[in-house]
Amino acid sequence: LVRQALEVAARSACCIQAWWHCVITRRREERRLRALAAYVRWERASVLLQAHARTWQARDRYRRCREAACTIQAHWRRRGTRQCGGTKDILDLSIEIVLG
Repeated sequence: LVRQALEVAARSACCIQAWWHCVITRRREERRLRALAAYVRWERASVLLQAHARTWQARDRYRRCREAACTIQAHWRRRGTRQCGGTKDILDLSIEIVLG
């Protein structure tokens, strides 16, 4: 009778230990998945910020090149009108901006 009670207690203990092991494993997996999701969010946010920064840099570079081209064109047009006696029709200068 005592032996049966001990066997039942041992089986119950094994069952409880197995259940507890599953609980701990499940919690560990949930924690790992939450950390992975947080990492993915940070990664996406970083990529988005980098893309916006690169876009801003490209637009700024284009704007500066366009302003430089306008300055050069204005200079050449003034120079052309002075040399040609003030006629604007003679000089038609167009500069194409090539970003490389």
